[in-house]
Amino acid sequence: MKIKRITALTLAALLAAGTMSCGSDKPSDGESTSTPTSASSDTKDEYDYPDEDFGGYEFTFYNADQQFNCYVRLDFEEQTGEALDDAVYNRNRRIEDRFNCKISEHQADATGWGTGQQNMCSEITQMVMAGDNDYDAAYLPTYFQPAVVTEGYLTDLKTIPELKLGEAWWDNAFNNDIEINGCLYTASSPLNFMSLDLAWVMLFNQDMMDERSLEYPYQLVRDGKWTLDALNSYLTGVASLNGDESFTWKSDGNAVYGIANHFSSIDAFIFSAGNKLMSRDGDSFKFTAGTDRMFSTIDKLSTILDYTSGNVYTDNNSDLKTKSGYIYAFNSNRALFITCELKASLELRSMKSNFGLVPFPKYDEAQEDYITYVNPIACLLTIPTTNTETHRTGVIIDALTYDSYKNVLPVYYNITVEQKGLRNKESIEMLDIVRNNRSTLFSNLYGITTSLNDTLQNVVLYSSGTAASTIAAAESTVEQNLKNVLAAFSK
Repeated sequence: MKIKRITALTLAALLAAGTMSCGSDKPSDGESTSTPTSASSDTKDEYDYPDEDFGGYEFTFYNADQQFNCYVRLDFEEQTGEALDDAVYNRNRRIEDRFNCKISEHQADATGWGTGQQNMCSEITQMVMAGDNDYDAAYLPTYFQPAVVTEGYLTDLKTIPELKLGEAWWDNAFNNDIEINGCLYTASSPLNFMSLDLAWVMLFNQDMMDERSLEYPYQLVRDGKWTLDALNSYLTGVASLNGDESFTWKSDGNAVYGIANHFSSIDAFIFSAGNKLMSRDGDSFKFTAGTDRMFSTIDKLSTILDYTSGNVYTDNNSDLKTKSGYIYAFNSNRALFITCELKASLELRSMKSNFGLVPFPKYDEAQEDYITYVNPIACLLTIPTTNTETHRTGVIIDALTYDSYKNVLPVYYNITVEQKGLRNKESIEMLDIVRNNRSTLFSNLYGITTSLNDTLQNVVLYSSGTAASTIAAAESTVEQNLKNVLAAFSK
């Protein structure tokens, strides 16, 4: 039976997979075929709302109760006075009134790293296996259990024509990159903000740059010259023991570092430098990690993120109360830069020093675009295969997505991020670049290269082996993982 609980959260999403017929219009290679625009700037003025009356049907989303400090609210029982919350509330009421339906949400317990996310995927899997349809749609962290995609529990979104996936109100660049063989079992859009919150950026301490007479890197970004080498040049002379015995972290110490770093930033650096662990040519895929560009990128990163010289302090802890971790180091003026996801700008609202935002650097000036890596742990939209009323589902979700694009995304973008997180117009300009160039590694999202990615992090940060030997050793496993995933996406 339907679970009818109205609470606050974001849309839930499942991935659909299995050896089933897939939609069409696949991209020809791994590059994005379109780029989303900034905050609904050039979508058509009027949405073509279908003339539908769903007779008071309660449309239920499945979603996490919390995810990694991201904004995951989908509905509210009443307005809260917070602009973003109220925008979400009003969006839902508009769609309810238009289609004579009720929008509700079931919040799943996602407490605990890994286990909570796996349990979410398992609950949807068990629901489908039982033939139940408790939820019309779900936002799922499928990264933690790719089998929910590959074993046939989710619907190919491209088989639902009511979902206008090619329109500007969907995150086309992101979605095109995670499509395989014309199938799209999960998708990103402004109906849920996790793929924005989990976009990797670099923040820099403007006050520390002023003290060192360093130019803010905004113009380098504009000129296409914000590269790995340019970042390395900023680190020269920054690290200082300041009387400490070593660069080993001490909460009451004085050592200053070049970068306060999260371990997973290596994924973002590699991706943003234009490296692909897997490349596609039509429906064909090839393991392409072992390139000269990859080896050169790893070499550059090993210098930039050298902990022995104090260039970097790596600690994933994000709780300021512990007086340790990458966010605390940056917040306390003990690092010039921080590698972080966009949501960290809100976690740093109490920071006294001014800071700015730039995208992750390019490999070199010849690289055409800045590329933003989105952490694949994000919850994305999915529809369980037990949902047989996909026309109704497509109508409601696409209308919600359009309304979010027009009326909620600008609030998130202009108020929550700009006025409460970022602090100057240059950073807002940089945020445009970040948002318009977001994507992720489909091979990580579906578990094909996840283990290799983790191993490369150790190569960069701790000189644990070489990039060449690590990639060569992983090739057979990656190839087998690829075969397994492609079997699920076969037509």
